[in-house]
Amino acid sequence: MEIQYFYSFLIALVLSLLLIPVLIKHSARLHLVDDPAGNTRKLHDHTMPRSGGLGIILAAAVALLIVLPLNQSLFSFLLACLVIICFGLIDDVVELKPLYKLAGQALGVGIAMAGGMVITDTPLITGCPGWLSHSVTFIFVLGVINGVNFSDGMDGLAAGTTLMALLLIFVLALESSNTEVAAIALAVSAGVMGFLRFNTHPARIFMGDAGSQFLGFVVAWLAISVSQSETTPMSTLMPLLILGIPVMDILQVIPVRIHKHLPLPGPDKEHFHHQIGKLGFFQYEVVAIIYGLQALLLGSAYLLRFAMDYELLLFYAAYVAVILGALYWGNSRGWRVRQWVEGDRHERRNRIFRRISVLHPYSGKFFGITLTLALAAAALLGRALPSALVYLALLWAAVLLCIKLFSRNLWPLALGRLATYTATILLVYGMTLSVHGPLKNAVINGGLLLLAVLLGVSIRTTRKAYFWLNTQDLLVLFFLVMLAPQLPIDLGLGLPASVLIFRTCVLLYACEYVLARGDQARARLTTAAIVALALLGVNL
Repeated sequence: MEIQYFYSFLIALVLSLLLIPVLIKHSARLHLVDDPAGNTRKLHDHTMPRSGGLGIILAAAVALLIVLPLNQSLFSFLLACLVIICFGLIDDVVELKPLYKLAGQALGVGIAMAGGMVITDTPLITGCPGWLSHSVTFIFVLGVINGVNFSDGMDGLAAGTTLMALLLIFVLALESSNTEVAAIALAVSAGVMGFLRFNTHPARIFMGDAGSQFLGFVVAWLAISVSQSETTPMSTLMPLLILGIPVMDILQVIPVRIHKHLPLPGPDKEHFHHQIGKLGFFQYEVVAIIYGLQALLLGSAYLLRFAMDYELLLFYAAYVAVILGALYWGNSRGWRVRQWVEGDRHERRNRIFRRISVLHPYSGKFFGITLTLALAAAALLGRALPSALVYLALLWAAVLLCIKLFSRNLWPLALGRLATYTATILLVYGMTLSVHGPLKNAVINGGLLLLAVLLGVSIRTTRKAYFWLNTQDLLVLFFLVMLAPQLPIDLGLGLPASVLIFRTCVLLYACEYVLARGDQARARLTTAAIVALALLGVNL
């Protein structure tokens, strides 16, 4: 079953990374653009494509149709998604009235409920009548769809918080042996990861209403499905904690709109992220803060997953009271965060590293050579990789080589990422399956840890923005620290999945650093990745 998840993740990630640049280029032809002219709510000052949701949707859909058998539950889920996506696309093009948008969402939710998405085990209520459980389900899912849609107001915010929720759902689904939910969560997560590569501040594309409403519906459907499972005694209030941030946004924005006599379904600048921004934080700082709050909530959700319903409700009520209370106190008293001068802060932080800037001219070649050797070694060591994957790798290497030799229209950086990302994921997976013994694995992990430290030093020894860390890296940290150790996947011989994830992340960061060092470094690493994929043929 682990190989099914691997296929699902890899297919969706690669397709997302391929589709998003194409959608950026052709959004105007599709009439999927966001023009901020005359709209004071917009934080961007120029026309932006908002077709990113299509990239997420198509990537996840292709992956799921390949790895999952079509049954009644999956069919109703896909049909409901299709309805919500269609209304979202219409809204992106012509901007529907709130009532029509709500009607489309309601139709999609109704289809999903007819297919079995119902909170039958209603929290805090024993022997709940059918009409009440259906009403609770309808209101909850509709609220989450709009909560995620409302939160899509800053670069990487809606996508990042939804990704964190999806990853936790994936872990919970594995624990309850719900393979369908796990595969869907992982495929959509991979699509979002590819999108975040272009949506993290400063964003180059937005997901649009089609994307945000799709993600809101998917995460609500999955949260209900995993919490209603009969194979685990999980609390039925888990969806409230998993989706606590968009629910909290709804809870705080409705009273504000009522107080200010604003229409409930209309747009405004009173949402949760706007309230934090009023305290004087920059956009990326607001996103980082909400990521932190989401990590705290999801970590608590995992720890309390088997607690009584009333305990989860009390925890969430306290969480909301503290967060919104602090936010109200700060804004009502006019508190503002100290305004730092970005350049001065950056100089103080990097002064020590600048003293060893003599290393900088050689760092690109060093990491390029190191990665070439690492990928080649992983290919030669990956003897336990399934033969089907080896043949797939050889075919993929041939495709990449043809693109490199005969296509001059493909953006070199896109080809570099496509080759190095897929090669790294596949080769590290094969090596991790093949290398046995605590000493050998300790040597590999120690070498990669040293590589990560050297990469950090190299980033800080230059003023040039070859590569920098951003809020997307907080998501990686969240996954590595909080979720990866909890994955109930064993790769064999007692080696946990977190080892595979750690190794892959370190090498991907190193690849990104080399790819940003110029055309020559990019071309050499792309060639090395293709050759390493071809070297897998030695193991046949």
